[in-house]
Amino acid sequence: MIRPIFDRVVMATDLSPAWDQIVACGGELRRLGCSGVILTYVITPNFFDGPGENPPSPAASCLAAQRRVLEEKGLEVIIETPIGLPGRSLNGVAQKYGASLIIIGSHGKSRWREGVLGTFSGAVLHNVQFPLLVLPVRVAEGREPSCLWHCTELLSHLLFPTDFSQTAAEAMCYLELLAPRGVTRVTLLHALMTLPGKSGEPQGDVEGQAVARNFLDLLQGRLEAAGVPEVETRMAVGHPVAVIVELVKTTDISLIVLGTQGKGFIAEISLGSVAHNISRFAPCPILLIPPADRDSRE
Repeated sequence: MIRPIFDRVVMATDLSPAWDQIVACGGELRRLGCSGVILTYVITPNFFDGPGENPPSPAASCLAAQRRVLEEKGLEVIIETPIGLPGRSLNGVAQKYGASLIIIGSHGKSRWREGVLGTFSGAVLHNVQFPLLVLPVRVAEGREPSCLWHCTELLSHLLFPTDFSQTAAEAMCYLELLAPRGVTRVTLLHALMTLPGKSGEPQGDVEGQAVARNFLDLLQGRLEAAGVPEVETRMAVGHPVAVIVELVKTTDISLIVLGTQGKGFIAEISLGSVAHNISRFAPCPILLIPPADRDSRE
């Protein structure tokens, strides 16, 4: 039997049309082993006049409609409407129901625009204690938000950027657990630090390249042993964000799997700019894996 690593998930809806699109793709979550969803609408302070146990009636009707769509996909659905800040509220809901994954959109409407990604490093990402699946949502001027994830196969081609840190090693364990759920291809990526060459052009550290190559070969062997049919390794010299974004733009990546803290480039792009920069440009979902014992590492 395949282990259901994401059997119960928190879906942090903002009730926008983009989230109607995300909910319509709920059946794809079953590929991750999901059987239950906690559909969560966080009511931020002062969102409506006075505290209360129930959301405003338009929100309630939207939640009910999204719940029906998810149930039609064969998922068990519970609705939660906590009042508070996004990061703390989502962690609380996940802990309450024993969830193993939180799903958000990369942008939201109304106060979520500010709370979900605009200042996300101070909201969800800096506080998240669970794996976080960020789905790409774009907001064009004068238009409603739209999700760029059109129910494509989430596990068809995974990108795993690694700095070989302990946090990256923990994210690698999730990658191995996902392998038997239908992962068909994985690209392992390591971004090398740059050094000025004689001509002034950046060049990679030769010794560092050799060490990185050995580590990449070991990871490739582990994924092949886990059952991934096709595993590719890549090294690139340049700023990690630029390297990742360029690769995503030029290949058919369906999901980026990334540790949220580490040494080297992962530490640099983890909390603030991995979501703000990569999510701004990447047209695919990102699975962020926090450290197993985050508090002891901060």
